[in-house]
Formats: sequence, structure tokens, C-alpha cells
Amino acid sequence: MAPGEDSIVTEVYNPDNHCTEAQARRLAVALRAGPVSTIDAAQSLDLVHPPSSVRWLRNRGYSIKTEWIYKTTEPGRRPHRVGLYVLTREPS
Repeated sequence: MAPGEDSIVTEVYNPDNHCTEAQARRLAVALRAGPVSTIDAAQSLDLVHPPSSVRWLRNRGYSIKTEWIYKTTEPGRRPHRVGLYVLTREPS
């Protein structure tokens, strides 16, 4: 964890916390475990606009690569072209 990050872990996982920083930190934690699609970020991490959270992290020194994939939102629906975010480096 980055310095000071452990003090906000509870707030980051609070589902009622929709501030920009909390959403971005939820995404950062998920990216450490592996790639995250925009659909997964919105549905599983409760991010209102995943690209904004990615931009917030990039502006703070995170290197996040965007790959393009096709993924369905629900069974039986046509797949959408969505971003797949891959953490390549954290700020030092």
C-alpha cells in the first residue's frame, strides 16, 4: 500500500462513498489483482464513470494501459467494445 493508504481502507470499501478519490482507490486496489474492464468497474466496484477514475489515477502517477475488448453486459445481449485497464506501474 502507498503511504497513508491504509488509513482510508475502510472508507474506500464503504459502498456509500462515491467521492472521486474513493472510487479511484477502489479501482487501484482491483487493478493490483489484475486487469479490470469498464463493465466490471461499474458493476463490481460501483464506479460511476470508470474512465474518470483511470484519468484520476494516471494524473497521480499510475501507469495504466487501456486495451480494447468485447464483453457482454448481460447473458444473451450483444457484446460491447469496452476498455480493459491494466496496471503497468504504480507511482514511486
